[in-house]
Amino acid sequence: MTNKKLRILIAESQNSESLMVERLLNRLGYHRIATASTLDEARLLGRCTEYPFDVLIISGLLIVSEQFDDSSLAGISLNGLIYQSLYLPQPLVPFAAEGVAMRLPGHLDLAELDAFMALVDPMSVHHQQRQVAIQL
Repeated sequence: MTNKKLRILIAESQNSESLMVERLLNRLGYHRIATASTLDEARLLGRCTEYPFDVLIISGLLIVSEQFDDSSLAGISLNGLIYQSLYLPQPLVPFAAEGVAMRLPGHLDLAELDAFMALVDPMSVHHQQRQVAIQL
């Protein structure tokens, strides 16, 4: 069973790409999703409540298109996934040290997103099904 309480933020400048990521998350059972089209919007959404988002999924293209430093995403989320990260400097991982952080070089697909979410939400149905398949 997926954790229905996880709060997820998608940061992507292209609406069609953002919608695709949201649909992938919906297919995995996640529905508490907010979107931002700029880093400023992501910062505002991430810091407007007491608690950060559980997950930030962000495009590397968005990061390089705006002024950015290692602290730009501080406090926005507990875990993060950067896709299209080919455009970023190698050591850059702008997420909390204690959370799950992942970089993917290309576009996001269902299998990669499922693998990331299994790390963030280890009790998810998809993760449990994979564990059963491995044991068989």
